[in-house]
Amino acid sequence: MRRGSIAFVLLTAAVSPCGAQTPQDTVVTVYGFLQTGDSGRWSLLLPQPVLAAGRRIGLLAAPDAARWSRMDGRFVEAVGRVTLSPTAPEGAGIAIEHLRALEPPGTQRTTVQLSFSQLAVVTLAAIPDRFAWRAGDGQPTGVQPLLMYTVYNHGQTELDFMLPTNDVVCVRVRREGQGDEGGWHTSLPAPTANRERIVIRLGGLFRRFIAIPPDAAPVAGRYVAHVTLCGVADYQVETPFEVVNP
Repeated sequence: MRRGSIAFVLLTAAVSPCGAQTPQDTVVTVYGFLQTGDSGRWSLLLPQPVLAAGRRIGLLAAPDAARWSRMDGRFVEAVGRVTLSPTAPEGAGIAIEHLRALEPPGTQRTTVQLSFSQLAVVTLAAIPDRFAWRAGDGQPTGVQPLLMYTVYNHGQTELDFMLPTNDVVCVRVRREGQGDEGGWHTSLPAPTANRERIVIRLGGLFRRFIAIPPDAAPVAGRYVAHVTLCGVADYQVETPFEVVNP
């Protein structure tokens, strides 16, 4: 799987079993990430599941998505017809009619310029930025919230980081109004051979996805996520999100 792939952060199986039912077609608008797997099959990963024919669906096969290959890995809005069928590879598929790339709602950004030639734009988004863990009937909603952290090298030279450990991205989630201590913490290791070094080339984009598990934001309320390159505080950015009751 490709570096920075969202597939690594999924918490649970994203599709409910469909069973031997008659295929049902529903036209929907969904928001998620277009992605091709190692097998070459395209899919849409939906952090906020879509409800179709009474099912919450978080993964849609997208067999005709190759024509939008330039949007691989991008956050997109897709309009199309969803088919629920046991013959679909993921149990549900979408025939995409319209597709466009979007910036995730609520994306926060900061500009980092440490020298004349070093300039980076750092962004962080919670996707979705407002969600409930359980529905009104008490059942899990199937939501799989995540943080998307990016560093875009907009300068005139490579960005070369020697990190203090092999952890590359450090994350903290706290309740809004909570002090600097406490909260939920995690980190992601570097996947490269030289695990303590990260190089972002001219015009390059460094991107990581971090799952938000229930224990990071267990109760309804507003939260703030902080993400940075580990040991490089200049590249920190924060974004709010909200957990709501059904």
